[in-house]
Amino acid sequence: MMSKFTAGVTGWFLALSVLVLGGCGVEGYEQRWEVAIKGAYQGSLSRDGNRLVVGAIHHGGSLWQVDPPARQFDWNHRPDGYTEILYTAFSPNRQYAMTADYHTLVLWDVETGENVWYWSAPARIQAVDLSADGRFALVGLSSNRAVLFDAINGGILREFAHGGPVISVSIDAEATRALTGSEDLTARLWNVQSGDNLRTFSMSNQVTLVELSDDGRQALIAPARESAEVWDIANQAKQVELPVDDHRIYSARFESNNRLLLGTTHRRLLQYDTRTGKRTGQWEIGNFWQNTYQSATVLDMTWRNDGLWVIGSDGYLYRF
Repeated sequence: MMSKFTAGVTGWFLALSVLVLGGCGVEGYEQRWEVAIKGAYQGSLSRDGNRLVVGAIHHGGSLWQVDPPARQFDWNHRPDGYTEILYTAFSPNRQYAMTADYHTLVLWDVETGENVWYWSAPARIQAVDLSADGRFALVGLSSNRAVLFDAINGGILREFAHGGPVISVSIDAEATRALTGSEDLTARLWNVQSGDNLRTFSMSNQVTLVELSDDGRQALIAPARESAEVWDIANQAKQVELPVDDHRIYSARFESNNRLLLGTTHRRLLQYDTRTGKRTGQWEIGNFWQNTYQSATVLDMTWRNDGLWVIGSDGYLYRF
């Protein structure tokens, strides 16, 4: 059922602070701005780094302009209260964004702030991703499957089966390939048009994160407590294993010039060369509310011309 309501526009106090971290090759941030008071459930940056959608713990969903940071729209799934936004995604063309809680999804027009479509999911939502034009939404579910929604017209187009809950999903820009990660200890590559399983990657632990490059040529598979792997999809060959030490990988983004960014649950952001597996950069966001014992998660990150931008679960947008 389609629901239409106008997102509100509000002002927001921006807290700016500067910190320099030294030693061990780890770079500290240049600036940070508070975009969610006392933390965020989730957040995503647009491919060009110009927009941010964030699900705040205490004040629901919102869309932000990044530079200079400014809240543009409030995005919640009902007009009379805040929604716990647990999953977010942008279409690579930057026209649409998606927000989801455990049971509902909303597709938003980034320019107008209006919602385009609203759905109730057939099972508990575990992960979401959008195709380049925003037409297709790939959704991981607790019912041992991922589903492909027609995000513009509504309806389920494909189902991709697993032996356990699907906890991470990725779709390439042209919606030709989909990659799903599951608690059944596998990642699976799919032909979106036919629904065929092209390959199953068996792991020793549940696959907590998968990511396809926009062109669908590379895939990241990150099992819990194991080295992450980068695969050449065209040749069906493993390119490199990435040593992540004791870090738990939470987020990933393929960038230009063979760069791969990985965000961790312990403040650290890592960059690798996908040709060699060599680590080429390390950065660190702040403590959660300045609490040494409560670490912040790197929710998303992307390079812009003026630097590296990162959104953390502590509710801050960082520039490095």
